[in-house]
Amino acid sequence: MSRAFRPQYGFRPVTLPAPLSMPDQLLDRPAHDPAARAGGPIRSHSRLARAAVLLVPPPFAIGFGYMTGTVLAADGIFTPADLLLAALSGFAVFWMAMSVVSSFFGLFWRAPAKANAAAPGLRIAILLPMYGEDPEATLAPSVALLDSLRAPGHAHRFSLHVLSDTRNGRAALDEAAMVAKLTASRPDLAITYRHRLKNTDYKQGNVRDWITRQGAAYDAALILDADSVMGRETVLTLADTLVADPGCALAQTLPITGAGESRWQRMQSFASRVYGGPHGRGFAIWTGSDGNFLGHNAMVRMKAFATNCGLPHLPGPRPMGGVIQSHDFVEAALLRRAGWGVRIIPEAADSHEEAPSNLLAHIKRDARWCQGNLQHMRLLKVPGLHWVSRLHFLSGAMAYIGSVLLLVMLVLWAMADQGRTGQTTDRLEIWLAGTVIFLLFAPRAFGVLDYLRRVGVAKGRRLGFVKLLLIETVVAVLSAPVMMLHHAKIIFRALTGADTGWPQHMSGRIPLKALLKFHAGETGLGVLLSGMIALGILSVWFLPVAAGLLLAVPVSAWVSEPAGDLAVVPLVPER
Repeated sequence: MSRAFRPQYGFRPVTLPAPLSMPDQLLDRPAHDPAARAGGPIRSHSRLARAAVLLVPPPFAIGFGYMTGTVLAADGIFTPADLLLAALSGFAVFWMAMSVVSSFFGLFWRAPAKANAAAPGLRIAILLPMYGEDPEATLAPSVALLDSLRAPGHAHRFSLHVLSDTRNGRAALDEAAMVAKLTASRPDLAITYRHRLKNTDYKQGNVRDWITRQGAAYDAALILDADSVMGRETVLTLADTLVADPGCALAQTLPITGAGESRWQRMQSFASRVYGGPHGRGFAIWTGSDGNFLGHNAMVRMKAFATNCGLPHLPGPRPMGGVIQSHDFVEAALLRRAGWGVRIIPEAADSHEEAPSNLLAHIKRDARWCQGNLQHMRLLKVPGLHWVSRLHFLSGAMAYIGSVLLLVMLVLWAMADQGRTGQTTDRLEIWLAGTVIFLLFAPRAFGVLDYLRRVGVAKGRRLGFVKLLLIETVVAVLSAPVMMLHHAKIIFRALTGADTGWPQHMSGRIPLKALLKFHAGETGLGVLLSGMIALGILSVWFLPVAAGLLLAVPVSAWVSEPAGDLAVVPLVPER
């Protein structure tokens, strides 16, 4: 594709006020934006994928629930607790099957023809929110991106806007000095800096504050996170998408986790690069123009976003009330409610983010995400939402509520084990266990197959790839029970009014004393479960759970160490 070229030399960011209204949305009535144009039509392969995602999981779940009930009723007694366990088992399998079907269709994704984006191009603001991060490390990728976008080959015009919510005054002065140094040394780059004295409504308030002051001067905004890294062609693909599809108000990439420096980051990167491909592409296929927003590494149409995405506070006390924390899902849903399209763009692949450096930081970040996703349950009843948007809300909440359901199921299974006598059902139990293992590992297998087909592993790197695959799988299995307990704790705290706030990442190695304190609960429970298994009180099926809890401290300590010789898997075939 040849893009029309218009030099952006001399293009300066707007510093004078250019206000754009961003009113609070009414969540008690349907809404439509007169400027919205219908999102692009659903293609035939998307219809097939959507039908499969919706129609395959229900019979799968019903069958699994029936088989579970058969096992529980083998002794001739079927209690209300057994009925609850069978129902919960089927419900859990429903979501697992949906993920498998979505990932399966992702294997068949092919990049569409490039958008024909004719001149004139868009005036695009690159928005870089900051909240106390190292200014040099944070600014460098965005400045490099802005510099690359100055090269010929497109008609769009870009400027970079650093939006600081940093609370420390000394750190804010350092940020301002860094930006001043950059603008003095590179006057050809369009960069501005603004520090907000009060960080009302966190990141969404930061972006909203800028839009209400300067938004009218721009056609679109590329919204980043402080750890975002994006490539020129990916950004231009997003911009061209908005030009070629006037009904699209938000174009979202599928960010890939960077390799990082710790073992935990290296394994998260491996999972993102290897397993994430089919899942993300499958999600893009069946959602079509009813996609979702991840909050960063995405481009929004300025007026559509301002008109429809001003978020009110929810009634009631924090954390379930007040500011909407996981704002991105809600903003996407409100754009769809108004008639705009929201699209996932897998071909915009040069898009990256960083993972927390250890398990503790990962759990603390999850606490904030969990609170926000639980708030979405209150928004399921908002009138006028597209049904896929409601499904996004429910799926996001289930990522955490599922842990509570799993904990309840484990307790019910333990109770059932104590009361069961008579006819054996070992063969059926093996089938049930095999089904769960298949559903858990099928998306991973699809990811490995897809990675080997698309990227491949060079001959000298195959041993390192297999080693990292095995280590990541073992760590994922061992850390799953730990995450289950912490998710249950996070949900309990949120529902009882405890607010986690907006914690920043912990980095580096964690002292042993801190690990022992943080994982004391799961370690104690692991000792208890191990003893009950040894005495025959619990089935050996509980062994993976007991092992994960018992080893919480050593696993958490190991993953926080430097990555060492753990391989970095490439994103493109190596020559």
